Amino acid sequence: MINNSEQTSRKMSHFGDLLKGGSGKVAPTPQPVVEKPAPPVVEEVKGVSKQDLMKLSKIELEELGREYGIELDRRISHAKLVVQLKAFIDSKS
Repeated sequence: MINNSEQTSRKMSHFGDLLKGGSGKVAPTPQPVVEKPAPPVVEEVKGVSKQDLMKLSKIELEELGREYGIELDRRISHAKLVVQLKAFIDSKS
């Protein structure tokens, strides 16, 4: 039982076809989708009124304050937060 080189190469080529998927063509790897973060939206300083601030929750007031560069303490009342934020925004303009 001596293996013939033709039989061996034929078996190997068939095995190679199975690994390649038969056609020998390899599909390109898709590139990962990378989403760019949206830039922070800062409202105009003149566009914020006390009534607009009263409609926001304490958490929203704190986030808005961070956008303007002030850190608010949520332990104080909502009305005092609004007064502090409004005073800070008015002092910046």
